[in-house]
Amino acid sequence: MGVRYGYHVIKNAQLADWHVKSVVISGLNGEIEKEIFTRVAEMEGKPFSFADAQRLQREFEKKYPMLHDIDVSRGMLSGKLKISAKFRQPIARLVTADRVSQYIDDESIVYTQQQEVTDVPLVSLVGDVPDKLPGSFVDLIQNVLKLKKSLPFDGLEFDLEQNTIRMHLPDQSVILFGSPQQLKQKAQRAAQIMDKIREKYPNPVTVNFEFFEQGKVFLTLSAH
Repeated sequence: MGVRYGYHVIKNAQLADWHVKSVVISGLNGEIEKEIFTRVAEMEGKPFSFADAQRLQREFEKKYPMLHDIDVSRGMLSGKLKISAKFRQPIARLVTADRVSQYIDDESIVYTQQQEVTDVPLVSLVGDVPDKLPGSFVDLIQNVLKLKKSLPFDGLEFDLEQNTIRMHLPDQSVILFGSPQQLKQKAQRAAQIMDKIREKYPNPVTVNFEFFEQGKVFLTLSAH
């Protein structure tokens, strides 16, 4: 009983008067890891309370929107200041009319990124972009990305106000899907059309699915 009581007294005293002896960062790399280490290195040897840990965590959450699961904690008796976080994994790069690049992850979070990510599809957005897009939008992007196999494309354009989708192909052809409804069926038909016309028409074309529900697909040939 006496040993246990003594341990709790020592532990509580150390937690109340806790000083940073070392810093451990996990889950990060590159410039962000360097920036965070520089920010916290100045705290070594100084008192650091639980409230300080909470404030620092909120600071990182605000400054680094490309990170999630950020945690700042104190090692109970080791004096280690532990910082862990994960990079968000973008599923697409969003570009607005003013050419501002943002990214969206699989949790529908729209965020900025210090370094441009080029290995994700480019999606141009028309209209106001909220901080968090609905989950249906993420589902829609993921469904469109599945079209890559049958319809390799350079970019997508989503009109948030009109709720329409436009696809740009490498040969400058354009597919106007219209609304997201029946997107899978539209994509299958578009792939069939493109396979047929590439043999006959070398110029870019426009495929319009505006009246797809009526069983019609309009094809317009470019003059150049």
